[in-house]
Amino acid sequence: MQVNHKRKKRRSALTWFKAGMLVVLGAAACSLFTPYPAQLVQALNPPPPAPKPTETKEKPAPKPKAKPKAEPRKKEPAPTAAADLVAPEPWSPAAAFAMPDVVLPPFPPALPERVEPGNYEHINELTRGLNNRSNVHFTPGTTATQDRVKKDAYQVRVSMNALLPNAAQGDDLLKANPELPRVLTHFAGLMKAASVSPWYHSLYLHKQNRVRKNTALLTQVLDRHNFYDTDTILQITAPGSNRRVLWIQADMDVVSDGSDGDRLPTMPESIRKSDFYQPTTSYRWRKLGTTPNPLLEGWQERLARYRKEGKKDSEEHARLVIADLQRYSFLLAEYDSFIVVPLTVKEGKDGTYRPAPGDYAAVVVGKRVFPAIVGDFGPKFKTGEASLRLCREVNPKAKVYARPVSDLGVSYIIFPGTKEPENGPINYDRLNSRVRELLQELGGLGPEAEFVEMHDLLPQPAPATPAP
Repeated sequence: MQVNHKRKKRRSALTWFKAGMLVVLGAAACSLFTPYPAQLVQALNPPPPAPKPTETKEKPAPKPKAKPKAEPRKKEPAPTAAADLVAPEPWSPAAAFAMPDVVLPPFPPALPERVEPGNYEHINELTRGLNNRSNVHFTPGTTATQDRVKKDAYQVRVSMNALLPNAAQGDDLLKANPELPRVLTHFAGLMKAASVSPWYHSLYLHKQNRVRKNTALLTQVLDRHNFYDTDTILQITAPGSNRRVLWIQADMDVVSDGSDGDRLPTMPESIRKSDFYQPTTSYRWRKLGTTPNPLLEGWQERLARYRKEGKKDSEEHARLVIADLQRYSFLLAEYDSFIVVPLTVKEGKDGTYRPAPGDYAAVVVGKRVFPAIVGDFGPKFKTGEASLRLCREVNPKAKVYARPVSDLGVSYIIFPGTKEPENGPINYDRLNSRVRELLQELGGLGPEAEFVEMHDLLPQPAPATPAP
């Protein structure tokens, strides 16, 4: 009895399964008479061929090539049976598909679809003489999130090319001033006894270091004029007299520094309020009068401002300047004849050819010779500076921002160890005669040379009355 009961249950299960299958098959057969199968076929096989409304319609023209994703944008619901039989006028499928592609320009501003790798080079000639070649190179990376943490992903590499000049010797100086043999009768003998000074190499070492520093900081690089401002620095011992000479061949820039209340008690307002005017020079002497320095009051006001702003370094510098202005007098660039030598000449232990403030010098420009003294020290990377007074004697058009000589045709012949025992205002009669004597020790001037005597433009101050 138990076996028969199990057989009946199996027969009942098989019967329900057959009935379910018949229902599914019947539903599938009925769905063939609905529009859903056609829509499913159309979605799985895009794009479907256009249905023919009537037998009289022409075959559609070959469809032009289009972008792969253009058709899904035009997908519309399946048309009804009535729409398939009658086409709207004046549009017709044949005319529409036969039209060529219309390419419209992008609406400005058009953004690039992708970043193009490559080089973009731009050349710009700067006004200061530095030929700037900027080269930007783009390479494909990963993602912004990954690339922004890489130090070399966004960087600037500065590469500067510069020719390092050699010191001019002998006839090389004639390229700067061909008149030198006619100015100095023993020019050839002096050149034979000349040797390149170590200060020349030290000067250009300072120039190189400054260029390296400025390019590393992306600040203003030393310009072409000041990089190539020195043709040579020679150490010469004159044959016969053994007179030592330091010969600097360079250009001539303008210096407008100095102050002296005894000789010039008032100065223009533009100078008194200037943040760039230097009131002191390396050559100085004890005040001879009681008139205050005209720049003293302005520096006292500056000291109070620095103290209020909390600028400790500037405050200390102002204190030192005020102490000098109260105690000393200085050269006046607008009225005195002096030259400036670089601080480089203070380097090294050998001081045989080292000039000191107050040493006499002869400045040769063309066939003219100008007497002067060493009045100040300048930057370590620069040569060829002279007072405004001397620059105007060389070229009357010279101004504070207009140099008298731009080429390297100026010879600064300095006589180390010739300063007077005591400093004081320049005695121009002594200046003219002493420079003539020193030039005579070098062999003298040629018949075509023109010695330009300098004269005092300011009254000499009266000695101060000693206090009781």
